[in-house]
Amino acid sequence: MKIIPIFILIIAGVTVSCNRDKFNVNVSKIQADITLDRFEKELFSADPASLKDSIPVWQKRYGSFLQYYSYIVKLGSINDPDYANRLTLFVTDHTNYLIYKRTLEVYPNLDAFKENLEEAYKHYRYYFPDKPLPHIITYVAGFNQSAITGDSLIAMGLDKYLGTNEQLYRDAGIYKYLVVNMHPGKLVSDCITFWGETEFPFYDSINNLVSNMIYRGKMLYFTSAMLPDQPDTINWGFSAGNLDYCAANEKAMWTQLIDKKYLFSTDRFTIDKFILEGPYTKDFGRESPARAAVWIGYRIVSAYMEKNKDITLPMLMADKDYMKILNQSTYNP
Repeated sequence: MKIIPIFILIIAGVTVSCNRDKFNVNVSKIQADITLDRFEKELFSADPASLKDSIPVWQKRYGSFLQYYSYIVKLGSINDPDYANRLTLFVTDHTNYLIYKRTLEVYPNLDAFKENLEEAYKHYRYYFPDKPLPHIITYVAGFNQSAITGDSLIAMGLDKYLGTNEQLYRDAGIYKYLVVNMHPGKLVSDCITFWGETEFPFYDSINNLVSNMIYRGKMLYFTSAMLPDQPDTINWGFSAGNLDYCAANEKAMWTQLIDKKYLFSTDRFTIDKFILEGPYTKDFGRESPARAAVWIGYRIVSAYMEKNKDITLPMLMADKDYMKILNQSTYNP
């Protein structure tokens, strides 16, 4: 049992490498300058006594983001007469300020993040030349949410990417299976994935498990195309051991989904247990990774693209017919 996964990993590694050659496109002449603002610095460095005066300035600069942010940190409507007082209490809260200070230690600047993100958006412009680039904003929200997306903006919660050994995460009681992907290396790929989900949302006319698998498989495919130089372990949030398991057990997992009639289940609990984060995928055993069914979704999408070489990435992302993708992939591990 110890030897088989290693052997399959070698084969899978070669296969993935060959499959990803198609993502190595020339983007050297493409411009993708992005605007990046650090809202957390403006918020926590502002004089608490004058926060009320800053609110209209931030509304003008950040648009709908300020309201989205206020909702996730449970401050309510920015038009509420008591909003400024609640915001003051939030920024002067000792725990929130500690999280902000720790975030500054991990991210004294965002030069590398901006550079890597612009490289990713060069690939985005390569495939989608007519689509605008988003305004990038960073924030600190007391570990409440990783990202906020809206029209022409994506905001990333830097406090959700402090590192896998972060003491503040242990103090907050955040599950270890979540912390494994809460590190700086995931910031760019998560940003791209969240943006992809905003630009190409799930079409839920048939909201069953296999549709969710294929949609999320498309998102893995999209992220790999935007970040072809990053390994799948970073882009997808699966460890090398997770990928070993999936490669070694692909047929068994697919067979189980079919035999137990899970694929076309519309039950929300059934769907979530296969596609959401967790310590493992219960039906596949304790050694399996969470989201193993999403990995199968990627395999279906990849097979579909290999079988239909005339299909471009924009065509794939625009295609909402998940059953067509499944059928034309002739997926059979």
